[in-house]
Amino acid sequence: MISFRLGLAAFLVSLECLQCIAGARILAFLPMPWRSHQFVFRGFIRGLAAKGHQVDFYTPTPMSDPPRTLNQIKVKDRLPDANEVIDEEEFMHASPARGAQIVYDITMHFLERMYTEEQLYKDLLQSKKKYDLVITEFPLASEHSAYLAHKFKIPSVAIMGYHDHPWTNEIAGVPDNPSYMISYQGRTSDRMNFFERLYNFYITASMVLLCYWETAGRQQEFADRVFRYDGWQTRPKLTRMVSQVDLILVNSHISFGYPYPKAPHVKEVGGMHINPPKPLPKDLKDFMDNAPHGVIFFSLGSVVDAAEMLKAGKAEIFGKVFKTLKQKVVWKTAPGLPEIKAPNIYTKEWLPQQDILAHNKTLLFITHGGLQSMVESINFGVPTIGMPVFFDQFKDVKFMTTVGMGLPLHYDNITEETVSWTINEVINNPSYRERARKRQAMFRDRPMSPVEEAVYWVEYVLRHGSVLRPASAEMPFYQVYLLDVLGTILLVVTLLICMLRRTIRAICSMIFQRTNHSKKKIN
Repeated sequence: MISFRLGLAAFLVSLECLQCIAGARILAFLPMPWRSHQFVFRGFIRGLAAKGHQVDFYTPTPMSDPPRTLNQIKVKDRLPDANEVIDEEEFMHASPARGAQIVYDITMHFLERMYTEEQLYKDLLQSKKKYDLVITEFPLASEHSAYLAHKFKIPSVAIMGYHDHPWTNEIAGVPDNPSYMISYQGRTSDRMNFFERLYNFYITASMVLLCYWETAGRQQEFADRVFRYDGWQTRPKLTRMVSQVDLILVNSHISFGYPYPKAPHVKEVGGMHINPPKPLPKDLKDFMDNAPHGVIFFSLGSVVDAAEMLKAGKAEIFGKVFKTLKQKVVWKTAPGLPEIKAPNIYTKEWLPQQDILAHNKTLLFITHGGLQSMVESINFGVPTIGMPVFFDQFKDVKFMTTVGMGLPLHYDNITEETVSWTINEVINNPSYRERARKRQAMFRDRPMSPVEEAVYWVEYVLRHGSVLRPASAEMPFYQVYLLDVLGTILLVVTLLICMLRRTIRAICSMIFQRTNHSKKKIN
């Protein structure tokens, strides 16, 4: 009877625990307006809600058909505000450090207006609602939101809209080794010569130092001034708070990145925004179905201003080349671009990118090299031509070139000859499609989907707490790099050398004195 009662009690406790995990109350605070990042977040958040979790989702782009347990709190879309701050021409030609600085400036501009103009942020800071876990974006000048874990006294998960970042790895306790780990703004492969390693070291060091001294400092000042709630005075420094994140979900995967070591609480779940293909609009479907020689898809994504990028006659160059091809072209245009008409060209300002790439007639994707576009081209096995503009796009295009699934087309070298040669090379050389299909097989060879894996690890944290985070995540940098140990060893060795020198000098002096004394006696 006693054993039966104990067994029943254990069963009831386990059942209650499972119900708690299955119906966790989750705060997903992801208000930044970057479109490509929001696509990633939406797939993940939908997956959490589909498992029965009660999710409050702060977003500028709500889903049109949310799951029943998803409560979307729409914040103002701040992306148009970027035009008040950004100089696109400067951004396109900026150094890696300056490019990062521009992005941080834009984000801080967003933050100041968000917390000044919108009451819902102030309401959240004063909220008495109970949550079991908080999800925030990291980094990209969103570090201040890590304090939500302190406010609600709950575990925290950070999610990244792009792949590895030196600052993230530094915070996670496994710092980048720039001898082979490419910074997210790098422009080489992981096989570097001396000068490439030197340049990669410069980028990595500048990113880490910029985040430590510039971004973290500005975020700390902003949080102390604006991000206040009951008990905020007791919170730790921001750099320590972000290092206490229990799980970091990174938008990366071995199929579209290089193999690097990761901290146990950093999980690669790249591809969460991939959706099953949907039927194309009828006119577009008819256009692509009736393409006996295949289709080329040309899109510069959702962030790049295509009219700005293709100014100075560049749009006309592409138009002239496209008209000479036997393939059909589907072109995502933008306001301000010249109208280019031809029987083999289909243009629209909005196009279903994933569904086009999934079509069996799509032969080539001409892209700006954004991460989500690269992931989609790999998922559907489509070779690429990359035209990088800024940020991590150079790294992405270099990767696609290195693995043999595409070629670069440099912005400053766009001519009819270069565009025509590059297109014909990728279309007519079967090796590019073969390499793209190989990457596709790697991407899809997983024990579970990216969303399922991300949800699994979130539930793991809900079940077990902070067991994945290594001690190095909370250690000061001088301990992680053993600078105190190396300094002690250097000090001891220096003292020993000094003592040895003094001893040798003393012995030599004694011998010299005895020799002189003996000579005097003889004389």
